[in-house]
Amino acid sequence: MDASKQSQIEIAVIGGGISGAVCARELARLSAGRLRITVFDQGRGLGGRACHRRVEENGNYVASDLPAPFAFDHGCQFFRADSHQFREELLKEWLEFRWAAEWKGRFGVLSGTEGANADFFGFPKEPPYFCGVGGMSALPIVILQDVVASGAVCLRSGVRVASTVQLNSGKWLLSGTSGRAAFHDTAEEEAARASPDALGEFDAVVVTDVSASMAGWHRASAGIPEGVAAKVRGRTRVVLFTALFAFEQPLNLEFEAFSAADEVLWFASRTRSKPGLEDAASYDCWTLVSTPKYAAAEVERVPMQDPETGAFRPQDMSYLREGPCSELLEAFRRLLHQNGHASALPLPQIKYVGGQRWGSAFPAPAGVGGRDATGRGPSTVEVLGVAYDNATCLKLAPGNDKIEGGHGESCSPARDFLADDEHRIFYASDYVSSRLPGVEAAALSALDTARHMIPLLLEQT
Repeated sequence: MDASKQSQIEIAVIGGGISGAVCARELARLSAGRLRITVFDQGRGLGGRACHRRVEENGNYVASDLPAPFAFDHGCQFFRADSHQFREELLKEWLEFRWAAEWKGRFGVLSGTEGANADFFGFPKEPPYFCGVGGMSALPIVILQDVVASGAVCLRSGVRVASTVQLNSGKWLLSGTSGRAAFHDTAEEEAARASPDALGEFDAVVVTDVSASMAGWHRASAGIPEGVAAKVRGRTRVVLFTALFAFEQPLNLEFEAFSAADEVLWFASRTRSKPGLEDAASYDCWTLVSTPKYAAAEVERVPMQDPETGAFRPQDMSYLREGPCSELLEAFRRLLHQNGHASALPLPQIKYVGGQRWGSAFPAPAGVGGRDATGRGPSTVEVLGVAYDNATCLKLAPGNDKIEGGHGESCSPARDFLADDEHRIFYASDYVSSRLPGVEAAALSALDTARHMIPLLLEQT
């Protein structure tokens, strides 16, 4: 039968980061028009953890492709390409169309705390490193661009799925909110006043946002069935803080990015050193990334959940600026001084300060450093029932070492996604993969999820 005469199968993809974009695109590519895919993303724009922020002088956010005085990759800083499958099936196209490019620059290492390791996803000793051209969020945007234009994918940005319920018919009813009530940093009182609306009925659901698996207290919880959510929620998380600084004058520093052997600061990068961002901002913008150890201690001090009421604590910019951002800046200044970069000091006048708390930045690597399959190990701590890794540094690049559990080129996981074929609900993310965490694991999980779903959906309809 001609595809145009068949009823389309409705698919919901929850999350518009790398996993959501890759999965939606692959589903559209393989389905020959049989699927109608809707991507729900609760952020101000696509990207998820691979995001980019543009800020006006007055502090207002603007679209990530518009000119602005301040510009930052405030989540994922770059990605690796360690597996043959990723390089051949995804990266090759991304590079060909210049959706991504290799990041080359003046990279270095600064030493701070004795005994600390400066390795940050293999940076700077295990290149190459890749970035989305024009910012990390540009990558999921262009991945979806043609399938959205063709009508195969419907994109609903600024929409938070709050409830995912399977009806007696077998379809999934999604409900949620949109606008400011969907954002992580909106006050809890304002978000709580928004009543969920029906978002539609779907034949299958793909969840890619890791926070969607959290219990109901969390703003991003999608209310997915507990049997699925528990498998993701049980993965040990790495929490990070990023601090965003714009300096009036360029720093007189030989490095454009560096990793740090320190207990507070793990990584720092200059925005204009990245592909497509050379002229993105009017000022010298830097992103500072905390260590897991610092962030886990900070989340224990100021939990994401109110310990008395159980309510979600949204990100508060005043707290971020006065606390984590201030402490990361002091670590930045201290490391420059300790490592003989006096020419960069005193730091120029600061024109902008921003920050981000990443409660689920990435999963603790399974099978590494004595950790089990869920990432639990000697450095695991619990805060209000959520497991975090508080290591100073994590091994997040294969290198030449054999990693327990098989993360290398020759031993990829048999299945790096979750699938409930009977109920047609699936989970794609680096959080359900045994690969080392990051863009590569997230993208391959999504690719494999889509390829698993296609015969199941098309043969049964």
